[in-house]
Amino acid sequence: MSGPRILGAAAAGVAAGTLLGFYVLAPNIEGGPGGDDQGLQDELSAAVAEQTRSAAELDADDAVLGPLAADAVRGDLDGRSVLVVTAGTVTDELLDAQRALLDAAGAENAGTLRLSDSALSQDRADALKSLATSTLPAGAQLSEDRRDPGYHLGQLLGQALRTGDDQDEEATVADRDLVLGSLDKGGFLQDGIPDLTSADAVVVLTDGTTGYAGSFVADLAAGLDDTTGGVVLAGDRSSTDDGAAVAVLRDDRADTEQVSTVDNVDRVAGRITVVRALDQQLSGDAGSYGAAENAAAPTL
Repeated sequence: MSGPRILGAAAAGVAAGTLLGFYVLAPNIEGGPGGDDQGLQDELSAAVAEQTRSAAELDADDAVLGPLAADAVRGDLDGRSVLVVTAGTVTDELLDAQRALLDAAGAENAGTLRLSDSALSQDRADALKSLATSTLPAGAQLSEDRRDPGYHLGQLLGQALRTGDDQDEEATVADRDLVLGSLDKGGFLQDGIPDLTSADAVVVLTDGTTGYAGSFVADLAAGLDDTTGGVVLAGDRSSTDDGAAVAVLRDDRADTEQVSTVDNVDRVAGRITVVRALDQQLSGDAGSYGAAENAAAPTL
């Protein structure tokens, strides 16, 4: 998918939204629709038409790329185990589509962990921090310099689910059971205790929720990255709204140099890029991909 086409769709959406708000919220101000300003009416119609055309083009891109996606990533993650974590409103359809590409890339399925709304609630922050401290696997540590609840949870999960390497021992089943059981008992898991295995890397799927929840998910991704082989944080364009997870992470230069982000995971091209970015992560590289202005490169 070309960068200009994606950017064109986004720009048309912003223009249409701005003009629509002008008509709906201020119909009687000077120059508004109550003033019979035909020029503004024409501009609104043109913006809506452009948005419709751009959406149709993106749908056409998906139709073309869909059958080719599996071959595009074939073998990229052979022998690597990948955990998927969801935070916020992530549909089963999106989750299944991303997992299908991970499977096609040869990744071993380490399972899916779906965090509940309680995990993203500031009201439960102290309870979550206490849980992270009390359920640490033997030999594991939490950062003393960065004490955000999301970051500590990410570090906890990373160390409870890590694979072994020259520096660290692989997490045990008992480690995982203690952490996951405690999270479930505290109401922090959406679908009960999942069946997870140790993971080399993690994909965090998120939405456009802002505020504390957006910062929490950005911190979560950074904490996971600190304790695993690599993390890709992925959402749709709304995840780059001010205060949403991808935007928060991209605003932090240190985290951006470590964690990869993709802002159009709702499109086939974005899901392909998630796989490729994960492969990069496991090689020690990071990038910011997608259609938003704060993306460093387009997808694909």
